[in-house]
Amino acid sequence: MIVLKSGQLRERDCRSELDEFASFLLAGKDIKETDLLDFFEARPQLILLMGRLVGVEGATQYNNETPIIGKYRADFVVSNDNNSTFAFIEFENAMESSIFTKKINKKTLAHSWSLRFEHGYSQVIDWYHHLHENNGTQNMQAEFGRHNIKYYGALIIGRANSLNKSDCRHRFEKRIECSTIYNKHITCYTFDDLYEEMELEYQILSGFK
Repeated sequence: MIVLKSGQLRERDCRSELDEFASFLLAGKDIKETDLLDFFEARPQLILLMGRLVGVEGATQYNNETPIIGKYRADFVVSNDNNSTFAFIEFENAMESSIFTKKINKKTLAHSWSLRFEHGYSQVIDWYHHLHENNGTQNMQAEFGRHNIKYYGALIIGRANSLNKSDCRHRFEKRIECSTIYNKHITCYTFDDLYEEMELEYQILSGFK
């Protein structure tokens, strides 16, 4: 059975953790995956807010390093209070070469997709396959307390400025927009874009108590 912690978005705490996130991103150009995981693990407001962006309205439960029906593991999981909707989130590192390689392919004049991006993206695809195959089964009931859940997957990777070269931003956005698995998109943000979207979400929710 999945084990989750209870939480609640609070305006003051959320504001404080968002400011810490902004400072964290400004402090380093390249950030290791372990440093990102440790940073978020200590800040539940950011985890819950991230879950809302991925698709969980009323996000109130979360955890890190959480198994997915025994086969895979998500860096972060966020759900609503009745465990009917889940966000499964994968982190990769935040470096210039996280999404595209630094070097241009001389034969095509295009940057190649990085192995790091392909690994993270494929990880979320594997989650979708696994959850789809188990939806409606006793495995799903045993793991989530119900036979069917609504679920979303996300990959958070890289830095926004790395997409400014050549046509990288356009290719990145089109890949995310046009790719579906079982009619589901995979949410994908750079860490800088994640912060910007969190700020917008905070402004929308700034009236909560």
